[in-house]
Amino acid sequence: MAWSPGTSGKTSIRAGWGLFYNPIEQLVLEQFSAEPPFGGSTFPFNTLFNTPFMDQGGPAITYPNPFGLSSLSGVNGILNPPRGQGVDWGMFRPNTLFGQFQPHMRSQYSSQYNFTIQRQLTNDMKFEIGYVGSQGHRLLATHDINYGNAQTCLDINDMLGAGSCGPYFSDSEFILPSGSVTGPRGLHLPYGPNGPTVIPANTTLANDITLVGLRRYSSPQCDPMTGSGCPIDGIPVFSSIFTQDTIANSAYNSLQASLDKRFAHGLQFTAAYTFSKSFDEASSFEGILNPIDPRISRSLSAFDARHRLVLSYYWELPTRKFDGAKGQLLNGWAFSGITSFQTGFPIRISTLADNELMYSFDFELPGQPYQLAPFHTMRPQSNDNYYFDQNSFTDNATSPVFDQNGNIVTCAQQPEYECYQPSLLGTLGNTKRTICCGPNISNTDFAILKTFSVSEHTHVDFRAEFFNIFNHTQFFNPDGNVSDGSQFGQVTQVRDPRLMQFALKLFF
Repeated sequence: MAWSPGTSGKTSIRAGWGLFYNPIEQLVLEQFSAEPPFGGSTFPFNTLFNTPFMDQGGPAITYPNPFGLSSLSGVNGILNPPRGQGVDWGMFRPNTLFGQFQPHMRSQYSSQYNFTIQRQLTNDMKFEIGYVGSQGHRLLATHDINYGNAQTCLDINDMLGAGSCGPYFSDSEFILPSGSVTGPRGLHLPYGPNGPTVIPANTTLANDITLVGLRRYSSPQCDPMTGSGCPIDGIPVFSSIFTQDTIANSAYNSLQASLDKRFAHGLQFTAAYTFSKSFDEASSFEGILNPIDPRISRSLSAFDARHRLVLSYYWELPTRKFDGAKGQLLNGWAFSGITSFQTGFPIRISTLADNELMYSFDFELPGQPYQLAPFHTMRPQSNDNYYFDQNSFTDNATSPVFDQNGNIVTCAQQPEYECYQPSLLGTLGNTKRTICCGPNISNTDFAILKTFSVSEHTHVDFRAEFFNIFNHTQFFNPDGNVSDGSQFGQVTQVRDPRLMQFALKLFF
């Protein structure tokens, strides 16, 4: 809708709203072509290149090969079962499933709206200011529906001693012997014939408890109380089951203002300013959500830019016209350029420590490090390329740090990088998914133009172009992965320095 109040015709008030639907990306759909029985995924580790399914510990430790001959089933990895008969899923262990379709996928959509006021200032100049926003709903994002049960891992430590269970242990086998006593939190069994079960605290076990994996669907036929149906080789049937579901949301709101001058008297320009904020749970489907409560993943969007000012301009120099050789030298000069100023993009803070004890690694892990101090930035040029204080974060929940007297030093006693924070184990961390903000952008691309007339129908254009003409050092975002050690917090890449190019173009 548009309305021009009064009779001058120089002011316009406009508003609009729209609802837009978006299909699922083809890239997402194609992931399903590699699922069993058409393909397989597995994460064997500690192997050699020529024996990728045998642990370096020796032939006694092997991993089922989902692509070839299985030592358990004795059949080839390519399955073509008769119609109506089931597939022997046991040979695909531990089976990691990527991109599972949820049974109730919904269409992604966004509502977009704006309210703007436009005012003609002169015959060739217009000012505009407006509110522009959008709300995204049912957006595609990834989460794990078979994440490790952190409480079970902590309970095992209570019974067997610290270090018996820890990060990346979600696909391990545990046998809790009869006669052992459950800890103060009891024993949380993630699966069984009757589903998840809790054995009360301080209970003496009458029988062995067998757990092959600590996920809800690790070993669907396994009865932990009797050991019946549990894989005899200690390798669970299922590892992570990543689903891509339409459960994320986004919100963008902005104030946008611009001043435009149309080309007249040899000059035209546009000055545009945006003040905005964007939130979401994941900025693409590759962002893995908190599997317990996706709303906790809500943070600044990866592309959020709080302030952005862009100036674009073209100016033909108002020199008098000369004839002859003097005219060839002095006539037809012009300048043009684009100048951009922008606050930095949010920094993705992450960790590979698996302190959350879920072992849910797809594109990334869902856990976050622990933030010890407020976030503040530094000048990389004078701080060994560090953009922020890496000592403000830690993901060390399992490796005690000792002082010179041999005493354990915790983060509460000495908040420094890699300080020991045992309370992190079993938690998702308190750091936001993204933190504002990375290095600013200040860039000017500039061009000098000259036209040489050759004849009535022929001329030559000369261009000298300067990208980043002031040669500002412009940093990309620093490394935000706490697990990268000394590189965490450092800037490792910069945008291009000043670049120059020259061109001649003949028109005939």
